[in-house]
Amino acid sequence: MNKRQRLYAVLAGGIALVMITVGLLYMTNKGMPAVQASDYLEVETEAIPVTEESVSFLIDSSQGVPGMKRVAQDQRMALYYNEETSEIAVRDGESGQIWYSNPPERTQDSLASAYEKDVLSSQVNVFFRDATGTLENFPNFGASISNKQFTVSPIEQGIRVTYTIGDTSLGINALPKLISKQRLEEKVLSKLDTSVARYTAARYYPSKDNPEVLERLDGQISRQLVLNKMLRAFEEAGYTADDLAFDNEENGVQGGSVSDKPSFVIPIEYRLDQGALVVKVPLNQVKESGQYRIRHLDLLAYFGAAGTAAEGYMLIPDGSGSLIHLNNGKIQEEQYVQRVYGPDPNDNSLIRPQISQSARMPVFGMKNGENAWFAVIEKGDGMASITADIGGRQNSYNHVHASFALRGEDELEMYTSQNMQEIQLLSEEPFRGDVQVRYQFLQGKDASYSGMARLYQQYLVEAGVLEPLTEQTELPFYMDILGAVDIRTSFLSVPYRTTLPMTTYEQAAEIASRLQKGGVNRIQMRFQGWFGGGFRHHTPTRVKLDHEVGTLDQLWALSEQLKQSGGTLFPDAAFQQIYHDDLNFAPSADAARFVTRETAELYPYNPALNRMDQSKDSYYLLSAAKLPYVVNEFAAKYSEMGLGSLSLRDLGQMLVADYRDSRVIHRETAKHIVQEQLDQLKQSYPTLMLSAANSYAWRSAQHIVNIPAGSSRFSITDEEVPFYAMVIHGYMNYAASPMNTSGDQNLRKQLLRSLELGAAPYFQWTYEPSSKLKLTNDDAAYATEFEYWADEAIDLYKEANTVLGKLENEQILQHERVQDGVVRVTYSGGTTILLNYNEATVHVDGSSVNGMDYVVEGADR
Repeated sequence: MNKRQRLYAVLAGGIALVMITVGLLYMTNKGMPAVQASDYLEVETEAIPVTEESVSFLIDSSQGVPGMKRVAQDQRMALYYNEETSEIAVRDGESGQIWYSNPPERTQDSLASAYEKDVLSSQVNVFFRDATGTLENFPNFGASISNKQFTVSPIEQGIRVTYTIGDTSLGINALPKLISKQRLEEKVLSKLDTSVARYTAARYYPSKDNPEVLERLDGQISRQLVLNKMLRAFEEAGYTADDLAFDNEENGVQGGSVSDKPSFVIPIEYRLDQGALVVKVPLNQVKESGQYRIRHLDLLAYFGAAGTAAEGYMLIPDGSGSLIHLNNGKIQEEQYVQRVYGPDPNDNSLIRPQISQSARMPVFGMKNGENAWFAVIEKGDGMASITADIGGRQNSYNHVHASFALRGEDELEMYTSQNMQEIQLLSEEPFRGDVQVRYQFLQGKDASYSGMARLYQQYLVEAGVLEPLTEQTELPFYMDILGAVDIRTSFLSVPYRTTLPMTTYEQAAEIASRLQKGGVNRIQMRFQGWFGGGFRHHTPTRVKLDHEVGTLDQLWALSEQLKQSGGTLFPDAAFQQIYHDDLNFAPSADAARFVTRETAELYPYNPALNRMDQSKDSYYLLSAAKLPYVVNEFAAKYSEMGLGSLSLRDLGQMLVADYRDSRVIHRETAKHIVQEQLDQLKQSYPTLMLSAANSYAWRSAQHIVNIPAGSSRFSITDEEVPFYAMVIHGYMNYAASPMNTSGDQNLRKQLLRSLELGAAPYFQWTYEPSSKLKLTNDDAAYATEFEYWADEAIDLYKEANTVLGKLENEQILQHERVQDGVVRVTYSGGTTILLNYNEATVHVDGSSVNGMDYVVEGADR
């Protein structure tokens, strides 16, 4: 090769290197294709018509509601409205029970302060921050209703009440910021007596740019006493709003006639729909003022509230479900507040909040005597929190309600000199979709948490979310198989990462054979760590098998072996947590952003330290805008493998907001994006398994593992109930957490809990000794070696299958706590299971149940 050829070769190599570098930089900055968040915003395309005419009240031949007029009626319920207070009530035509938006005797509450009585009289409470981050709130009674700052309009089967909440007066902006000497003299000073004119003129000073134009001295006028005197002077002079507009326009003052005080316009719609009360706030019609930004809204905080003499409980969706007994006296404990679908993982706080179960259903309710009401958050549930509190703290009323966060919030640390200051920062763009809550009503024997579960179940069946299981008489057996894991190691003191096989496909087949020989047939195997570098795999836009656990032929063979005995193989994939920064994922472009605009990079939490453990490997949160691309790329490659089932590790249980300036995606929007991906995956893979699925994902699942089996046991709560399981039993197969890795490894107690939940047995296993995982990212799998559990698992399954195998298609009609440690579960076919968690024998209604045992009765038992 001559010199010229060598030169051309060097130039060509340089050009290629430059092109590769430019390509990588382009990918790093642009990232994967994104969807438009606005396409997933749920707003009524055909809003309920609102007319300018006044509300026409209906003739009421019933006993009605004292002090209110009827505005709507359906076959069961009537809606009433108070023209003075804007409160509403619904009356049940069958029972005569009346449910009020506000306690009717609130003004006589001796415990409530004047402020608390304002809250008791409000339908919405607005929490907002100013430019400095200070949090304030306006209950709409004192800030709107008492000043008659609301209007009411009719809608179909209901009314819309529009509140202007806050001080709408212009304040200092009622005085011109700039005004010519001539107009100040002509319009104001000439019409005042000498002393007042002198006082007024002294508060204006020639501007720097033009001495003939006077500028308002805000430093003086902003003091309230001075402002009051100036406003009276201009009013006495007859200075009008038209005069103010003229002076502002003449002197180029923008927004000078806008109030500088916080005020908000919030419409609330009430309508009857098939015996239910539907309450909606169209957030795209909410208006804010100036620098003030709404953080969240409390909606109907005291709907159906119960007083000090009431008996019953409040249902909250904490974990499996919990009850707070009315007037339980726990006034020293914190009130219950929990975000629906769990906390947003898009949170850069190093310190972890209290460890708790997530609220996986957007529901709440209250039983009061022989009547009850039950609420479902139909829209805005991704933005919602649920709050409940007992009477006796700030006021005498037990209450439970929903709140809706319009913006994300985070702490921004500001450093000045040697000081650090924390500022509460809100995302700029608010959520603009609708929020909507449906209240339904129960009475008699249905007025219980069991009745609420059946009501919610029927609601979901009618919505097409739940479909009955096909006929089956054998209980499934669930297992997680941990295949490959990625670990850190070193060679000659040089650290590197490698993949460690904990269970190969052939070893998983051996595990399945052992179980099948023992009589376990319907094995539902979730295989974790099979592609992309182990359990914490690479971005799933490419599917490359981990050769350490076997070949594609071996994977197929495992799948066929399970199918032959009625089982299924579920290869597992994670989509929302990205564990590796590879060429397919650009953090700056593809990761979600915190409210502080930082890239959402997180670390596993260390429960001993109660904070993120930065000694462990970090991971990123994928922006929901990029999720459709990632799912489509994965599905295209996974389909080539010919497997018809799939496990989704995080897609059904996690909602992640993205606060990137150019692309804000609130959690409610993220929910709709996730639902779309689940629907598409279900079409391609009819047999989907989800883990700890939130209720919006139920419509796509055939199997759910890690369902909540208990609650967080907050101090204010009194009982935990299996509400989650009661809703889905008979409509999908499910299991609670793996029995061998739970906090309590007493298998007898876990069997009883499975029978109470109607849940199938579930284990997590490795073929290799779990000691190999010590000091790795997966050391939580500390008791997973199959050989230690095989015989006990087979025996447990056989016993559970004898009881639950024929009940898979039945609904749980009733769950009741008969006495301390004793529970009765009744199924639609007539079978009852009486469970005793106590060590001693108990006698219930003629039946004796030994300690840590159960009795099955009814049907053909």
